[in-house]
Amino acid sequence: MTDDLQNAIARLNNRHPQFLIGPRPGRKSRAALSAMNLTHCCTLLSAREDAQAIEKISRDLQCQWVWLPIEGGRLDILRVTDLTAHVQKLVDSITTTPDGEPRIYFHCSAGIHRTGFFVYSLLRLQGLDRQQARTKLVELRPVTAEQVGEDRLALADTMIANLL
Repeated sequence: MTDDLQNAIARLNNRHPQFLIGPRPGRKSRAALSAMNLTHCCTLLSAREDAQAIEKISRDLQCQWVWLPIEGGRLDILRVTDLTAHVQKLVDSITTTPDGEPRIYFHCSAGIHRTGFFVYSLLRLQGLDRQQARTKLVELRPVTAEQVGEDRLALADTMIANLL
């Protein structure tokens, strides 16, 4: 693992973030999202999916918007995702906010493929083994854990192994 990534993960762990996951925020979900007292909304959508629209929703929720563009949930797209850059951008965003434990809402379109892949990757980078990360994913959102796909989790494991 590069020193930069190792430092980013240490900074993330020092903040004790709480991860929340689900589908793309919208008008109908604002009340539920507001009740979560989010500090950050992490969007894993591409520009062509109007990711920037989530910035306004984040402002309305009084949380910081973090855009980590991922073009889709197919393996060939995820394989070329720069996990290191995404993790560092996320951590930089979290560590520039006031003290306290960040409450980060991760989403893509349905909150399954990209979201499951990225959150599982974060959990693995934070030191959880495969089974612990899978269990945590189930706790966070069962439908994501059930439908993310073994192929995406295996890809995340391979990508993490290459970073370590």
